[in-house]
Amino acid sequence: MAFVNEFIPEADVEKYGLKEIDQHFIIGGTNARDWTIDRERDIYLRNVANGREEFRSQTEWTFYWHGAELTLRLYLLEGKGGRGEAGWSHWKLAMLNGTNGLPEHLKAQKAQILRDLKDALIAYRGAGVYSAAYSDYSVTLDIGEECVL
Repeated sequence: MAFVNEFIPEADVEKYGLKEIDQHFIIGGTNARDWTIDRERDIYLRNVANGREEFRSQTEWTFYWHGAELTLRLYLLEGKGGRGEAGWSHWKLAMLNGTNGLPEHLKAQKAQILRDLKDALIAYRGAGVYSAAYSDYSVTLDIGEECVL
């Protein structure tokens, strides 16, 4: 199975402890109730916060990877494409788990985690369940110099 964009079923809110995770974001938590998920591989990507005004390209995410909850800061550098056209977006991974990087037990899986993140961003198509119907979609994912992996 591949990644799909969907509204989060209530059973999964409980299964993944999303209400507890939500309390870690912004004052009062987040109310993000859609995600990009690959159920077969037990991986999800969820946009939990967006910057405002001049910081609107700065986003916070949770990336659940085989039992590990990772927190990401991604910057959307550019994106293009309209309904029925090929779309693309250019992202920069600026921070992973604050400044801590990957937990020690995942460091050997770094390349696979980054591939899975890129695949999830491709499926996300710039707006998850609210994405335009693109004919195709691609992603460039850069790792910021400041990002500890």
